[in-house]
Amino acid sequence: MTVFAHLPGAEALATFYARFANAVRDGHLAEAREPLIADVLRMAQAWVQAMPPAMAVPDLPAAGGLRAALGPWLAMAETAYQQWVRSEAADALIGAWTAGVAIPQGRHAAAMGAGEALGQAALDAVGLPAEGMARTLIHADGSARVYRYGDRLSTQSTPLLIVYAFVNRPSILDLAPDRSLIRGLVAAGRAVYLLDWGDPQPADAARSLEDYITGTLDRAVRVVGGRRAVDLLGVCQGGVLSLVYAAHRPRRVRRLITMVTPVDCRTPDDLLSHWIQPVAPMTWAMGSGQVSGRLLDLAFQCLAPYRVGLGKVLDLIDHAADPLWVQRFRRMERWVHDCPDQPGRAFAEFVRYFYQQNQLFNGTFVLAGRPLNLRQIQAPILNVYGLHDHVVPPAASRALAGLTASKRYAELAMPTGHIGIFVSARAIGLPAQLGAWLARR
Repeated sequence: MTVFAHLPGAEALATFYARFANAVRDGHLAEAREPLIADVLRMAQAWVQAMPPAMAVPDLPAAGGLRAALGPWLAMAETAYQQWVRSEAADALIGAWTAGVAIPQGRHAAAMGAGEALGQAALDAVGLPAEGMARTLIHADGSARVYRYGDRLSTQSTPLLIVYAFVNRPSILDLAPDRSLIRGLVAAGRAVYLLDWGDPQPADAARSLEDYITGTLDRAVRVVGGRRAVDLLGVCQGGVLSLVYAAHRPRRVRRLITMVTPVDCRTPDDLLSHWIQPVAPMTWAMGSGQVSGRLLDLAFQCLAPYRVGLGKVLDLIDHAADPLWVQRFRRMERWVHDCPDQPGRAFAEFVRYFYQQNQLFNGTFVLAGRPLNLRQIQAPILNVYGLHDHVVPPAASRALAGLTASKRYAELAMPTGHIGIFVSARAIGLPAQLGAWLARR
């Protein structure tokens, strides 16, 4: 996708990341602060060129505290963007974009388009791979893989199978030794397994969502659990798949944890759902029948470009003298922009069934020729969500309450966003909390 590459802001952002990459390579990141700030100013000015005069970018401090100085402006800019992005003008712009039409320059368009330059620059020049713990491949199923974590298996605990999403990579769950949900669960005595969907192959383009659930996921559960029921931990889209599987095969699931999982996909504050409603998902498919991961990356960057996109750049400049912080930032950038392509048919069905028709929440989803009833789930459920999640709003996750027959349903609200729930300092204690919940039940 190159429809936004010509817009103001994109060039400045690409320049920023190129300068950042060179400074990291040469070991002079702290000295590059002033030119990096100049790049940020060019980008910010381009983003707000059509805003009222009151939205002008404020003067920046000569020393630290860049994020604090720009915090009020970021909040105002994000509010203005969120109002505009739900307007008819924005709907028309997004509709043209999803149809592959070149987009003319317009209000906030640069904020939407800068993510494209950011994506490839961050991935190629800035990103570091995750520093994951040792794991063992125990099962291969097409492009999907099941891994076991830890050198020793716990014989005292039920196997815990993590079901990740198709979107992005599960490496976010084990990003670094001090930021790892998986390491924390292993330390809590859990026998941890991961279902990684991998990169779709050409034959996967025509596979149905049902085949992934009743085929790949079911086989993974049986490999991990044998004759025993397993604990499932579903992440985001993987949480939806886990809910569907638990209702379809209730005897195979002992306990269920859902994390940042969309259940009601039509809440008023769900911007992603607002964008998706008029879209014919298969129009996003490439000639291979897959949906471009780069396109999805760009869409996610557009959800909160000021608060999240520009905000993290300001944080980087403020922490330029902290090697550990910079290293963590680089790993995050690698993960954020490394979005695999999506299997076309399964992607289109997920969007249509759950986002456009809200079938999981409405109870109208059909699997294997039979209506799926979440009331079939009687297992204990822990529903974990982020209070500041801009991808899956809290209301979208909390809608799960009352939809199942579980008598031991609980919620855990974390003071984080969609990604921070896995890597933020405010979520470091989460693995221990999950382990304790499993141990009590």
